[in-house]
Amino acid sequence: MKLLEQFDFRELPPVLSTDAMRALDAAAKEELARNAGDGVTAVDAGYGLMKQAGAALFRRVMEILGGAPGQEAPHKAVAVFVGGGNNGGDGLVLAKLLIETGIPCTVYSLAAADKFKNEAKMALDDFMLAGGKLTAYVPAETGTHFSLVVDCMLGNGAAGELREAYAAAVRDIGNWQVPVVAADAPTGYDSREHVRREPCVNAVETVLFGFPRLDAYVREGGKVFGRAVVAPLPYPDSLTCNFDEKIYLATESLIPQLLPERDEWGDKREQGCALIVAGSGDMPGAAVLCTRAALRSGAGLVTLASPDAIMPVLQTKLSEPVFCNLQDMAGQDAGSVDDRATALSPSHIPQILEKAKHCQALAIGPGLSSADCVRDAVLELLPKIGCPMVIDADALNAIATLNRTTASSTSGAASFLYGIPSPAILTPHRREFERLFGPLPESDIDIPARLRDIAQVMNKVLILKGAPTFVAIPDGRVCVVPACNSGLAKGGSGDVLTGIIVSLLAQGLPVANAAVLGVLLHQKAGKIARDELGPFSMLPGDIVKRIAKAFRV
Repeated sequence: MKLLEQFDFRELPPVLSTDAMRALDAAAKEELARNAGDGVTAVDAGYGLMKQAGAALFRRVMEILGGAPGQEAPHKAVAVFVGGGNNGGDGLVLAKLLIETGIPCTVYSLAAADKFKNEAKMALDDFMLAGGKLTAYVPAETGTHFSLVVDCMLGNGAAGELREAYAAAVRDIGNWQVPVVAADAPTGYDSREHVRREPCVNAVETVLFGFPRLDAYVREGGKVFGRAVVAPLPYPDSLTCNFDEKIYLATESLIPQLLPERDEWGDKREQGCALIVAGSGDMPGAAVLCTRAALRSGAGLVTLASPDAIMPVLQTKLSEPVFCNLQDMAGQDAGSVDDRATALSPSHIPQILEKAKHCQALAIGPGLSSADCVRDAVLELLPKIGCPMVIDADALNAIATLNRTTASSTSGAASFLYGIPSPAILTPHRREFERLFGPLPESDIDIPARLRDIAQVMNKVLILKGAPTFVAIPDGRVCVVPACNSGLAKGGSGDVLTGIIVSLLAQGLPVANAAVLGVLLHQKAGKIARDELGPFSMLPGDIVKRIAKAFRV
């Protein structure tokens, strides 16, 4: 097992802003030139980076076309659109390599040859020496004979509305209905305002050079960036540290190293004991999903604490957990319509605290309901818990009632959460978040900074579920888990995530590791379910059934 803070930039790459990426690129050219000596200039060093970026783009293009370097060239034609800047230079490096491989390649230039400067001019010279030529783009020219279009017109430095020549090219590319790969950013995406302009290239894939950018993973940009592929470049680590904004891209490649170590000689209690407080008369299924997920995620012993009145339902669905029947202490019978008969209440707290003494982690919230007795029990119970916790769903909604007027990072809910002494992970979706802490920023680009502030104020780990999912850690780090899967947007999916995380906590993972790993396993299991069943038909229970596959590495 490896702690998050032990990963380097290659394993957990920082997500850089457009300005930081451009500044890092400029600083790296200067440093690489100084280190090279012998009259090497920053432009020379920059062209070295450009050739590596173009080579990475070439490898992706070959994979998409169905070939590979060194193999016989596939009989497919490629259109490369370039501008006069460095993004166009990347495209010219790509075009040169395609020509040398025997791939039919047409380079449409939106800039005259004399507009290419510095590294881009060096790329143009090498491209022409290889037999290439620039073709001035004529709007409305047909391109349906191409198998792929590569967009290298503007890159991630573009801002504002497109000039008409670029806009015409973007419209025509859209009309061709040919797959598009973009370099750094699709033309038409404003990387400074973080919005899609009209028109905008809709790429099936965008190759990000150096480090990831958040635009490619949030809702506004992700729809036009398509699949984001990061092509690392050899920036010096010492420089990268200077531009690290404490936002990191966490992908499934981390799973093997984040997994808890198993004690093959240990008994069930040594594998971790988890307690789940969940379920009510109207929502027993949430308790079932959460408990099944916990059982599938490695804990040796899982105890489900639910109101006695709904236990017959739960026991027909579950056979592996220990059941803690929260006895009806309100004098109600099982058939009563009183909330206290089928929901968590303050009278259940002694039973829960007694069980919690023997557990390494607790989860609370799934399906508890919004009854007044639930609110009172949650607010009284949480400060008394001595083990790490996952606080989800109706437990979060109960805490949100402490916001008497408006919700903010310093209102009643946040103050209450800060006062909880045990390590905790909060798992709100967007609406739950806003009930707790107030509105999210209008632009998703600003979400990491907002989450960072709240996590630090509360001293708790904060997971904002969605596409993407953000994990904010009290030390200031924010992890971005890139995924968009409409099959996960169904009631009960969050209960599965809570079950996975509480199981990981019970096995001894620190809260930050458990939160990130839990999200990654949940997303991976969800992706497997979507691939096998489709987003329309997959259910939260199908995610649970695929947790085993998500753990396989």
